[in-house]
Amino acid sequence: MDRLLGRLQHYDWGSYTALAALRGLEPTGRPEAELWYGAHPSLPATVDRGAGPEPLDAVVSADPPSELGPAAGLRDGTLPYLVKFLAADAPLSIQAHPDRATAEAGFAAEDDADVPLDSPKRTFRDARAKPELVVAVTPFRALCGFRPVDEAIGVAAALGLPDDLMAPLRERGPIAWSDVVAAALAGDPDGAVDALVERCNGKVTGKWTTTADLLLELSVRFPGDAALALVPLLAEHRLEPGEALFLGPGVLHAYLGGVAVEVMAASDNVLRGGLTGKHVDVDRLVGIIDPEVPATAVQRPVRGVHRYHTPAEEFSVWRLEGVGVDVHERSGPDIVVCVDGLASLSSTGSSPGARLELPTGGAAWIPHADGAYRLDAEGLAYRVTTGEPGA
Repeated sequence: MDRLLGRLQHYDWGSYTALAALRGLEPTGRPEAELWYGAHPSLPATVDRGAGPEPLDAVVSADPPSELGPAAGLRDGTLPYLVKFLAADAPLSIQAHPDRATAEAGFAAEDDADVPLDSPKRTFRDARAKPELVVAVTPFRALCGFRPVDEAIGVAAALGLPDDLMAPLRERGPIAWSDVVAAALAGDPDGAVDALVERCNGKVTGKWTTTADLLLELSVRFPGDAALALVPLLAEHRLEPGEALFLGPGVLHAYLGGVAVEVMAASDNVLRGGLTGKHVDVDRLVGIIDPEVPATAVQRPVRGVHRYHTPAEEFSVWRLEGVGVDVHERSGPDIVVCVDGLASLSSTGSSPGARLELPTGGAAWIPHADGAYRLDAEGLAYRVTTGEPGA
């Protein structure tokens, strides 16, 4: 087992203080949006086995059978998942992630068109799906999935969204969500977004005032953005620490603020629809929306040991609060992150007696070849490993 040193991403929506405070460090003076603990080649974490820091992707590629075990077959000998701390002081884009077939076709098409991998206009950075789980560390706000149709029609009427935008939903029900999204993102020739913002400015009362306030908040950062028309139609979630959302392919979402642990399949594929300065690909985003996906449910943990529902073969996530567990059967490598207090790991497998302590914000890499180990969480820790085959 190895101490894992994460790498920071400095996106402009990140917090200047939250990730530094979590780890007991001085802030860098730049927005610290994400702390990556994984082997993604664009920003791999590092381990030190006596010869100095080594990128985790290089360590894995040098000996996939030992590092990954059976999981070596999931992503061509690479670590199939990525673990992050995410700290948002400002909203992220409205976006969704592709399924595998869409990612493979889109990646091949952009390669055939000679779009460079690092081009800001590139949509597909790889040929992989990107399911993800977000678990709140602090109170965390998110938009995720569509509201029920009756509720969406009600909020649209209260906020003054155009009748023709909502007509397909009234006539055909949830099967029409793709048409609604396409129409909303097609542009704003009639000033509908400005009218929506104006109505939200003190003219909405009753149950939709919180939604109106959110839309006003977003309009200050993204004035005139056509995607503002979608904000009232998406389900609002305010997660308490430990609560989680699992996002499969085609689920429209936007994270609004807070600190979270984010676990995902190792992919860079994001299809954005708006509320961003990055590349927007409306046609492909609309094409992956699945109107028959059930509403995303908030997962609420039990105290002690809790496993989140993550129907993905790339990862599974366990929460440990004030308890210890013996990990015997392993189908791949593990990453453990400590969120509060202290977590300790003790090898009971190939190197019995080896021990590693993780402070708050710390992480560990446990290769598959290390075998069994014990994890004790005096406070709160998360164990990430591979998921169920074929999930």
